[in-house]
Amino acid sequence: MKNFRNGITPIVRIKNREYMYIKNIIYGYSPELEGLGFEHHEEAPTYREYSRPVEKSEIESAYRVKGNYGIYKGVQVRVADYQKDTGKIYIMVDDDKQGKELGIEPWIDYNDKCYRYYETYVDVSEVTDIYEQRGPVEDFPFTCPEIVYLKKDSRWIPWHAYGALLKDGEWV
Repeated sequence: MKNFRNGITPIVRIKNREYMYIKNIIYGYSPELEGLGFEHHEEAPTYREYSRPVEKSEIESAYRVKGNYGIYKGVQVRVADYQKDTGKIYIMVDDDKQGKELGIEPWIDYNDKCYRYYETYVDVSEVTDIYEQRGPVEDFPFTCPEIVYLKKDSRWIPWHAYGALLKDGEWV
């Protein structure tokens, strides 16, 4: 995974598979979906390669990713843009004190004012845990854990493509 998921598009779970959900259509990119009644779209973006209409009653759980976080030097930070080829990950801290304690310079705008965050790229090996914080989607059941780890105790947890079959209790 190069970039982390955001909270714009809901993710739904149906029979141990997770899909992107947009306007009563589910999307995935696991090739086995073609044999499960999904239409294949060769020219579509990767995440929308396979699709099919869905009834709301089929959806067992729905969530949005509220944020992507990691633990860097014992501090919770927001994470984005993992660059596997360089081994770097983008981290952000909003708190002035934490930013300074971590040795991260603030982003300065052209008026010489602190612009937004303390943000930088660090070696991904320095971020021990990486996780998604998930929240409910209005009018849908929410049965998934609120926090799902992508990396725990410095070990990556296998990630599955949208539409791939998951084991019971598996949420990644």
